[in-house]
Amino acid sequence: MKQSTWKYTLREILIVIVGISIAFSMNKCSDNLKDNKLKTVYLTNLKSDAAADKLVLAKNIGEIDKKIETCYNLIPQLNTGKPQSMALLGEIFVILKYETFSPKDITYQTLVNSGDFKLIPDFELKAAIQSHYSNYKDMIDAYARHRSLIQDYLGNYLVNDADYDQLNEGKALFLDEIKLKNIMRAMSTTLEDKKKAAQNGIVSCDQLIAELEKALN
Repeated sequence: MKQSTWKYTLREILIVIVGISIAFSMNKCSDNLKDNKLKTVYLTNLKSDAAADKLVLAKNIGEIDKKIETCYNLIPQLNTGKPQSMALLGEIFVILKYETFSPKDITYQTLVNSGDFKLIPDFELKAAIQSHYSNYKDMIDAYARHRSLIQDYLGNYLVNDADYDQLNEGKALFLDEIKLKNIMRAMSTTLEDKKKAAQNGIVSCDQLIAELEKALN
């Protein structure tokens, strides 16, 4: 009886251990499936965000090119003694508008703040994601410099150094053409920097999208 009871008890213990092991394995497998699914959602959304940012940047470059051309057309006209016209004012107002860029980084911020970055074990992919969003900082700085130049210099000039009543009388609208010419030169340089930053942003988007596609396939 004692030997039979001992064997029975051992058998029951083994059954419990095996059952726990199977349950643990099933839970772990289920967690892995959930993690993989969540990882796929993150990577898919990151790819979509990068593609959307790329479209905005490409559109911005087109507008920036127009403004650069306008600046180069305006510079030779200023401080030459030639009569000013309404067309000249129209070109100034074209340059006054500026392109904005707000990166789609909600997915990235969620990935970082939630601690889910650990779901991406691939070091190169993780580095590519972090590098991409770090590159945006330089581009946003270039956009900020352009906006500051418009607000602090060109906008201020149009308020304080332009007499709009003069234009109706056929007189010079801009009171200090040398100052305006210098602003246009600074504007063209800032726009070139902004364009280069946007181009670098597109390259970064392409590189990230390529890395994400490899991870998703």
